[in-house]
Amino acid sequence: MKTTITVIITIIVAIVACMLCTAMNANTEQPATCERNTYALTAKVVEIDRERDIVTCEDYNGNLWEFFGCEDWEINDCASLLMDNRGTESVHDDTITHARYSGWTLSK
Repeated sequence: MKTTITVIITIIVAIVACMLCTAMNANTEQPATCERNTYALTAKVVEIDRERDIVTCEDYNGNLWEFFGCEDWEINDCASLLMDNRGTESVHDDTITHARYSGWTLSK
């Protein structure tokens, strides 16, 4: 019984501490010079050109992205892409900086 109460109190203290940290960080302003030029993008592998070593992915907007290195990739794999926006508003000039396997999907 004592152990159960100790565990419950420990969990409550941990939750309160997390809530306080979150509240403190939410009120912290970012410096004006802080800009992020990268973003994450999830895409599905739609084509693999093994001769040219190119993997083509399609994101949820229908944009196609290509990267080199088709070793273990298969059609319908999910790719987590780290994108560089190159400091522009348009996605059409963005580039892939990293691609990682993120799972697979069943084809429709």
